[in-house]
Amino acid sequence: MTGLGSLRSRFEFVKRADIFWDSTYWGVFPRPFLDTPSLGYIHAMAAWMRDDQDPSWFAGLPATVNKPSKKSLKFLTKSGDSFFNPKTADQRLLQQDQQRWLALASEKSVTKQVIAIRHFQPDNALADQQAEILLEKLRSANVTLTLHAITTIEALKISTEPIVDQLNRLTEHNNDEVRAKAVIALTKLNQIDETTVGIATKMIDSRAKHVVYAGVFALGSQPEVDQTTLRAVDRGFLSALQTCDYEFIQLFATSYARWMEQPEEHFRTLLNDDGEYLELATEALQASREQSVALG
Repeated sequence: MTGLGSLRSRFEFVKRADIFWDSTYWGVFPRPFLDTPSLGYIHAMAAWMRDDQDPSWFAGLPATVNKPSKKSLKFLTKSGDSFFNPKTADQRLLQQDQQRWLALASEKSVTKQVIAIRHFQPDNALADQQAEILLEKLRSANVTLTLHAITTIEALKISTEPIVDQLNRLTEHNNDEVRAKAVIALTKLNQIDETTVGIATKMIDSRAKHVVYAGVFALGSQPEVDQTTLRAVDRGFLSALQTCDYEFIQLFATSYARWMEQPEEHFRTLLNDDGEYLELATEALQASREQSVALG
């Protein structure tokens, strides 16, 4: 909205699917560059704020940015769906009390709903109302609302029975990001059951890296796993070794260390004493142990 990201609008982009990628974690995993949809929205916002419905300078944008800019401007012009209103600009937009955020969470504007629920703070007097609103968002057909509701539930550590039941339903959602976030939220809320373990096991074979990450993250929280799950993890571990994906190698190794007293023996059998892979696996295992000691 400030336009700072537009300074980089002439950069060419290399697509990289970060394993920790989560579009709702704005401040936790900041991206080094804005992606093309975000750049498009920035340019559209700049035009919309000036009431310019056909900006001539759009023609000077790279084709990959021009198209999302036009699409975003058309959306803003038609819907006006923005938390920021250029005609009533207020420096105190984010300085609302919790009662006001509750009210904004029920506005028609999806943008206002998202901003509102992301500003929910722990409040014993309003906890039931917050949980009710977030449950409604979890059930929404709007994926954006669902994703941000999961993030807020995770942050507020809400684990009421209706919330947990709906999160379990979302682990089988047709949207990969929703599925992954639901599994991670259930893990962080300590609400993993046998069904979720089975779903997390299937996630290991996904082609989407963030889905694989969610599966390993969930399984790694368990004190032990059965042979079916272990075989799936072994496949994922081998794939990570073959592609030299060090982040995943570390993640898998940490899980093995939790489940086994002597994971080195398992590695030797699994890797047929392949020296190169065995070295990578052993180094990751040692790193996970050192990290555990440091945390302890």
